[in-house]
Amino acid sequence: MPAGRLLRLLRPYAPLFAATIGATVVASVLDGFTFVLLIPFLRTLFHQSAIATEGGSAIQVLLGKIAGPFLAGGAPEVALRNVVVVLLLALVLKNACEYLSAYWSVVIQEGVVRDLRVRLFAHLQTLPLGYFQRTRAGQTVARLITDADQVKLAVSAALASLFQNILMIVVYLTIMLGLSPRLTLIALVFSPVLLFVIRPLVRRLRRRSREVAAERGELTAHVGEMVGSVKLVRAYVAEAFERSRFLALANRYRKRVLRAQRFSSLTSPVSEVFGGMMIVAILWYGTLMALRATQGLGPEELITFLIVALRLNSPIKSIANYPGVMSGATAAAERVFEVLDLPAEEVDRPGEGPARFAQAIAYRGVTFAYGHDAAVLRDVDLEVRKGEVVAIVGPSGAGKTTLVDLLPRFYEPTSGMITFDDVPIARYTRASLRGLMGIVSQDTILLNDTVLANIAYGRPGATLAEVEAAARAANAADFIERLPEGYHTVLGERGTRLSGGQRQRIAIARALLRDPPILILDEATSALDTESERLVQEAIDRLMQHRTVLVIAHRLTTVQHADHIVVLAEGRIVERGSHDELLVRDGLYRRLYDLQFGPAA
Repeated sequence: MPAGRLLRLLRPYAPLFAATIGATVVASVLDGFTFVLLIPFLRTLFHQSAIATEGGSAIQVLLGKIAGPFLAGGAPEVALRNVVVVLLLALVLKNACEYLSAYWSVVIQEGVVRDLRVRLFAHLQTLPLGYFQRTRAGQTVARLITDADQVKLAVSAALASLFQNILMIVVYLTIMLGLSPRLTLIALVFSPVLLFVIRPLVRRLRRRSREVAAERGELTAHVGEMVGSVKLVRAYVAEAFERSRFLALANRYRKRVLRAQRFSSLTSPVSEVFGGMMIVAILWYGTLMALRATQGLGPEELITFLIVALRLNSPIKSIANYPGVMSGATAAAERVFEVLDLPAEEVDRPGEGPARFAQAIAYRGVTFAYGHDAAVLRDVDLEVRKGEVVAIVGPSGAGKTTLVDLLPRFYEPTSGMITFDDVPIARYTRASLRGLMGIVSQDTILLNDTVLANIAYGRPGATLAEVEAAARAANAADFIERLPEGYHTVLGERGTRLSGGQRQRIAIARALLRDPPILILDEATSALDTESERLVQEAIDRLMQHRTVLVIAHRLTTVQHADHIVVLAEGRIVERGSHDELLVRDGLYRRLYDLQFGPAA
């Protein structure tokens, strides 16, 4: 249950939680004490002794034992002054304790939310890539930000609301019992009826709250998707279409909220009606008792009882609303724990050690399928010796990118194995394995940070001189120096301030700075103009020197000088050899070559 799991998140804050409870207890007791002080105040007003010398309710007897000499001594004016002094001191101390309780509650709830959010963020980094491919980014962001923030409502409700209100009810009922057990019994009769009426509302509210949380995630996801594709929207003049889509989602979210609010808003008036009925019953019966001197209930006690009973309404109302607050928080918590319960894949397992590479990379009978889909790779056997450049070509959908994605263990083979020097890479930790590799792909990912930070991403401790050297080797130094703040220029989200060729050269500089022994190039020069391709290719040529390289290329001119070329089709290696050997064979490679350059002479 999310509630139990949320309570476990409170463990690191146990001492502060205990202090919060202590402050709440003191504040609640003092709150009740201030109302008890109304009795000597009213007795003085009615020209009686501030403390009854004989008879009176249990509360009056107790008050006489605790503060009788102080409150009853002297003239009426002195007694009244003493009552006022004690009342003011109690009010100041009560509010100081309430402040501490409220502040410490916020400290705890914000700490719990931070811990939960950090835990969720860390867990997201261990999930397989398949999760991010099948889950909309906005849904993930909603869980991490909005849903995690909603969870604090459960913590605040438990600390600042539920516990405090329960204590206040206990204190008020104790005072009421001390004043008149009969009137207290009347008040208690209404409580089970109230709970019986509210229970079905709570069940419906919990279900509606889960629907609201899901719709909120969809709304967030749609906004994130639209922001990421704003250029596409404008290119196809689809603004009106996107507005209509968003309006439909916003309307659906509104309907879900209204359905949930319909039940949430009912709890307050229902509890208010029952509270009013309780007060009327107490007033009617209490007045009868006060009119009959034999009943032993004086006017000052009846007035105090009514004020305390009215005050009791507030915590009862808050507790009646508690299920509504918890329903929304629990629904959000369920969405967070739903992700936390997904099995982690990107974690080191017993027996995994640091990766080493000295001789060769080998694919041995590798087959791979995404989930239950048809196999993308089938029985692939491939060996890449250290220092070799191996090109992987083939038509779209042949499995080229999947083949290289298995090397850094982004995915695990369905069957077969990949080895480094005859040792399965599954025996190496992912971090050490990826530390041996540099990856430059067609879709260059840049952060909303400085040029310096983007190039040094793989080596956070790199100096400015080392970053500049890598940029020069990547043919990036000239355009970087022309930027407004040079290497300290912030590139914007996904590097939108740069052209495609410039982004690629930043990525190549990043790989050069890391200086990996193994390099993976996934169509790194595709979709570039001629000048940009020339500059990027020059940078890639420098990057490839003295490294083991697997290069995927659509343009065959970029792979003609590879040591070996592997041709994939429908997940299988159908040809392999040098450029000249493959042209002579007149197979798939020759057909791809002829499609790009015309029939070879």
